[in-house]
Amino acid sequence: MTDSDDLISILKHAVPESISALPQADRDDLARLIAQAAQSRVEQLTTDAFGALDNVPGFLRGAVRRAVGL
Repeated sequence: MTDSDDLISILKHAVPESISALPQADRDDLARLIAQAAQSRVEQLTTDAFGALDNVPGFLRGAVRRAVGL
């Protein structure tokens, strides 16, 4: 898989010409940074979702977790 393919799989669409024109090392860094940001977002959203359960009465938490897939 080429680096352009890495960026395409991360971005879910074709890489703009301006990004394709970057040196290989910069494209590698960009792909790595985007992947790290996406992972960080997933972790933060998961933390926030579990934190939101603190606002739900204890007897409803199990039902709410099942309803939202946690």
